This record gives sequence, structure tokens and C-alpha cells, in this order.
Amino acid sequence: MKYLIILLLLFATSFSYANQPVITQLDTDEGYPYKNLIKKVERVEIRYVENSHSVTCKVNVQTLHNQYMGKEQTVSAKLFAKRPMAACLTREKAKQILHML
Repeated sequence: MKYLIILLLLFATSFSYANQPVITQLDTDEGYPYKNLIKKVERVEIRYVENSHSVTCKVNVQTLHNQYMGKEQTVSAKLFAKRPMAACLTREKAKQILHML
């Protein structure tokens, strides 16, 4: 009976964590405009799903008053691992967002 209680407790605990999104903090040395954009906004999210050789991703940028939700893009896993922000957000779009700040 005590093993059943322990198993139920473990199951309930793991089930509550299953719905939590995974948050990873990434540092970037990608330079202008990405680094400037990261410094000026409140929050930058890179939402991604990894496949065997590709990554589907999009960038969400949140300021105090506005939010930009990027379009989904599929990029190579190698490029994403090297430069995640640049892979998921075009340089021109990053410049446009930075200009609006």
C-alpha cells in the first residue's frame, strides 16, 4: 500500500511538470542588430521544435507596450545551433523592430 501511495505521488508530480514549457537561456554573440535588440526589449523568446536535421522556430519579442510575434521558419539544425536568433529572425525584420523602439 505504501508503494502505491509513493507511485501515485511520483505520477502526480511528474504529470504537473509535463505541461510546463522548457525554458533555456541562450547567450548570443551575433552582433548588430540582434544583440542591440536583446538589450532594449523586456523579453525575447525563441520557440522551436527540433527534428533530425532541421529546426522549426519563431521569435517573439516583447517590449513594455508592444509585442512582435514572428513567422515560423524551418532552418537547418546546424545553423540554429550556431546562430539561433539570426536563423529564426531575419536581419531586416530585426532592424525594423529595433527601429520601432
